[in-house]
Amino acid sequence: MKRNLRRSIDLGLTGLGIGIIFTAIFLSASLDVQSQLPLVLLGVLLMEAGVWGLSSKLFPNERRYSQLRDEGDKMIQLIRELNAAAIAKNTGAEDAKRFQATLERMHESVL
Repeated sequence: MKRNLRRSIDLGLTGLGIGIIFTAIFLSASLDVQSQLPLVLLGVLLMEAGVWGLSSKLFPNERRYSQLRDEGDKMIQLIRELNAAAIAKNTGAEDAKRFQATLERMHESVL
C-alpha cells in the first residue's frame, strides 16, 4: 500500500514539475524573465524531488516483525540447500545423506 503511495507521489511530483516548466514556457509571451525563472526553478526542483524519490523520506519503509523476516530468510536458505542437495543426489555426485540432513534441519526449524 505504502509502496504504491510513494510511487504515486513520485510520479505526481515529476508530472507537476514538468507541467510547471511547460506552463512557464507557454506563458513566455505574457511573462517576463524575472517571473519565468522562479517558475522554471520550482518546476525543476519538483521534478528532481520526484525522480530522486524523496517521498520515501516522508514515508519511510519501516519493517515490523524483523524476527519473522529472519526466520523466513533462514527457511529460504534451507530450501536452497535442499535444492542443491537434491540436484547433487539426482546427478549422482552425492548420496542421499546431505539431502536427508538438510530435510531434517528444515523439519526441525518448523517445529
